Amino acid sequence: MISPEQVQQLRHLELIARAIVEGFLVGLHRSPYQGFSVEFSEYYPYQAGDGLEKVDWKVFARTERLYVRRYEEETNLRAYLLLDISGSMRYPRSRSYTKLDYGVFLAAALAYLMIQQKDGVGLYAFAEDISMYLPARARQSWLPKIFVALEEYRNAPSQPLRTLLPDVLHRIAERLKRRSLLLLLSDGFVEPDQEEAFQRALAALRLRGHEVLFLRIWDEATEALFQLPLEPLRLIDAETRRQVKVQPLELQALYIEYFYHWQRRLKHFCYQYQIDWVEVDIRGGFFEPLRRYLLKRQRMP
Repeated sequence: MISPEQVQQLRHLELIARAIVEGFLVGLHRSPYQGFSVEFSEYYPYQAGDGLEKVDWKVFARTERLYVRRYEEETNLRAYLLLDISGSMRYPRSRSYTKLDYGVFLAAALAYLMIQQKDGVGLYAFAEDISMYLPARARQSWLPKIFVALEEYRNAPSQPLRTLLPDVLHRIAERLKRRSLLLLLSDGFVEPDQEEAFQRALAALRLRGHEVLFLRIWDEATEALFQLPLEPLRLIDAETRRQVKVQPLELQALYIEYFYHWQRRLKHFCYQYQIDWVEVDIRGGFFEPLRRYLLKRQRMP
């Protein structure tokens, strides 16, 4: 599998998506959704036995040649990539790519994979509010639009954009009029006073009938261990730019206790509401999140 470091060297998201999912395209199962809608695929020359109702007479009028439109079936599935672009996702700046860059790469790969399966794919990008929306479409021609939208957030500069996950998820839930598969790409970091509201927002998605795959993106080496130098430090909040002076030895123990307590609570909550929880370390490649998506996709009726 191609690594995130190698992916970062590629210029175009289409190449990145292809490189990431190449190993998954072999032997993909046929989608269990045999939908009733169809999307245009391509033209091919008329052959004996083709029904005249399939002939594109407008093309014949222009070219005086008979061409048949080939259609491919869509599935009934509509999936939406929910990409967190808040300030905490633009970490760490010390690496060649951030959590947000990784999220962009993974979102591009998932979109590519779903389009190959004829699933409809849409996109929401958000921080304090929804900043980008694309409806779900299953056409191959839809992919470039998704890539262009995602490209805006690649190598994005650090900005003090707060995470308001509860509010945003409620707004998204109100917009979705039919059952969908929602893939949340976020570090799940919220203010302590928003933790319960975040859980209620996730529960609301499930109660509306949506399937949810929470791809919790983090940098385990720094965010879980939180190793700091011994001398006093001044820390800057990635989302509010608020600054505090700290004693590392005192802070480290408090941070680790709070971090793992919140992680356990959130993970247990997701288990209760049948929300698939996937811990995605940005240093660990793309294999596991793609595998878990395929497992989720296969389990859906």
